[in-house]
Amino acid sequence: MTEHLSPAQVVNFQRQKIAPAELLSVDDHLAECAECRRLIESALNNEAIGLYADLTAEAAVAPHLTFDQSAAYVDGLLTGKERRMIEDHLTSCARCAPLTDDLRAFRNEIAPELDREYHPQEAPPGAAEQGPRTGWRDRIAAALPAPFLKIPLWIYATPALLLLAVAAWIATSQRTPPKLAHTSPTPHPSPSTKFALPTPEIATAIIRLNDGGSSLALDAQGRLTGVDQWPPEYRRMAEDALSNQRAPKSPLLAGLSRRGSSLMGGDDEGRLFAVIEPAGKVMLTDRPAFKWTRLGGADGYVVEIYDAQFKLVSSSPLLRDVNWTLPHLARGQVYSWQVKAISGGQELIAPRPTAPQAKFRILDQATAAEIARARRDYASSHLLLGLLYARAGLLAEAEQEFRALQKANPDSGAARKLMASVSGPRH
Repeated sequence: MTEHLSPAQVVNFQRQKIAPAELLSVDDHLAECAECRRLIESALNNEAIGLYADLTAEAAVAPHLTFDQSAAYVDGLLTGKERRMIEDHLTSCARCAPLTDDLRAFRNEIAPELDREYHPQEAPPGAAEQGPRTGWRDRIAAALPAPFLKIPLWIYATPALLLLAVAAWIATSQRTPPKLAHTSPTPHPSPSTKFALPTPEIATAIIRLNDGGSSLALDAQGRLTGVDQWPPEYRRMAEDALSNQRAPKSPLLAGLSRRGSSLMGGDDEGRLFAVIEPAGKVMLTDRPAFKWTRLGGADGYVVEIYDAQFKLVSSSPLLRDVNWTLPHLARGQVYSWQVKAISGGQELIAPRPTAPQAKFRILDQATAAEIARARRDYASSHLLLGLLYARAGLLAEAEQEFRALQKANPDSGAARKLMASVSGPRH
């Protein structure tokens, strides 16, 4: 993308409505264009862009959860793809998230009363295994008249819940045994007994981090606080990494690593002419820049890229410089490359045939889009971005994020160990 972002793209980027495929190109453009970055940053206080965003936001809003979906999620009746879909919706919907939290709190409050008040007649042995599992909302529905069930529950959810709460309270009050009236002699004063209220347990934090202005704490049970806005998957990944004080190891690096110097030659002559990068690494971009050392007296260079079956994918024209950027490579694939130096009609190849191949992987589309969304939604969290980079095999990017995290927490051993787990030789 060479042109500047359009107003619609700026608004959609702010409102997190850009499609994954377009998000990658916009993210790459913002990394190179300082003018568009300033436009994005100033858009928060720009009344014109804000007005445009308000007019278009309503049309882009995703459908909200129905009452049945929220209740099934609260009851734990959902699994797999449907549960992940609802969890993703709750993380981004300011309307459905608090309603679901209120529904969960109400369920927890009245569920014991419903078990006692609306429990069906005891069934014969073995009958419990014949029916499907039901939730508290089903038991409530069984107690309601048929016409009421025809009303859309999501419209009248709040009044219905209030009425049920009052009914449960009345039922509880009616079970309180009546006080018997009796005549007793004048009571004699007795020593008062004071009962000490139990002191609630406060989990002790074993790791505290300042992460982009947020205070994170990991307790002895491995629970991380201060990340309520993160998806559950990201929270668990951070809890594991902080508990082990090590970033996740990426399977995408398998088969790319090699021994030897970062300058891949072979013999004394080869060390004067060698490839530099990419080699032994995962690339976020699909337009890698190839670099190599200069060979004295060379008339020019030709770069050749091969796929995993060592079939030629692309080659450069005769180059005078010692770098070349390829327009495009397919994502999710492993490649190797070499450069030929042409000198006096002779060719010298790097890496030498006896040296390890210079391999690299182009990150797949889904993972690249996930990282682009995280850079947009959690731009200030060095911890989360570092973990996502490490999981994708982007070790240089992960080290940069963990270095910023350590700078913000100079006395934290956890931040130092996270950086050390992705530092060091890359191949």
